[in-house]
Amino acid sequence: MDAYTLLSSLERFLQERGIEVAGLTADPMLALMFDWHRLVKVDKMEQVPLSDALVYRYGGWSEGCATGFRFSVLRRVTQQGEQGPVSFNAGVTLMFDPGKLGHLQPLSVASTDHESLERFLEAIEDSPAYKQLSSATPMGAMLEMGALR
Repeated sequence: MDAYTLLSSLERFLQERGIEVAGLTADPMLALMFDWHRLVKVDKMEQVPLSDALVYRYGGWSEGCATGFRFSVLRRVTQQGEQGPVSFNAGVTLMFDPGKLGHLQPLSVASTDHESLERFLEAIEDSPAYKQLSSATPMGAMLEMGALR
């Protein structure tokens, strides 16, 4: 398992369902990520992961003269590596105009912080960013991946 394998799994899941990332808004993106987490197992390498969690995060973003408000749901799979645990992430990030969202403090929470996925979904739906963005059209949408040691 690595970040590319996880991202490929997400891409196949999108393709099987006929979903274009560019057309996603927050509501269908949440449904997609929760379904992928529930329905697609990641232990194909005969190594059971130490953890398999969803991560919800949002906040302002700036790089040079480009700014945006990132709204992401990522899947984080942690496995035992040769030098200790390693986590791989893959998911969807929606980018919004930061104009009316600048007052929101960045947030990052994982499904492991809640007793069930249903409670985690409720926490997302109760968040200030979700309440403002649930049906808003993003400036852009992208698949994202990464790794942490």
